[in-house]
Amino acid sequence: MDFFEKIKSGVNQLKDSKGIPVPITAYMLQEVLKRNEKLQEVAVEITEGEIIVIGKAKADLKVAKKDVSFSITLQPVRMEGREIIFKIAKLKPFNLSILNKRIFDKPPHLTYKSGHITIDFNGWELVRKIPVGKIKSYQIGEGSIVVMVGV
Repeated sequence: MDFFEKIKSGVNQLKDSKGIPVPITAYMLQEVLKRNEKLQEVAVEITEGEIIVIGKAKADLKVAKKDVSFSITLQPVRMEGREIIFKIAKLKPFNLSILNKRIFDKPPHLTYKSGHITIDFNGWELVRKIPVGKIKSYQIGEGSIVVMVGV
């Protein structure tokens, strides 16, 4: 078997499989959220079917600058390319679109739009190591999200 046949065989095998599993832990997600200068004391918990983020956010409103403690529960809705879109299932103390945008709209990793938060996994070094493919499926379990990247 020459070099090109080995590559072709490997690509076909990858195509036939469900993809390459990439585990994203709660700690990894927490570190990405800490890159957002408006979030402080962030803690992430991944349970069956949802992600819970607890922390404090700097709410830069025109009237005052105040730290707001929050708890947000995200549930997956759909996948697009290398992104997973989550709907905001619960947000405490209040769910205000303008405040959510200021806190959670931090591209390239997180974007907020009309009640949904999108996590772009392509910005993660672990996922970037896989040069081609998109998220074919994901599994949210205790402590991690396992995304399957395939062609």
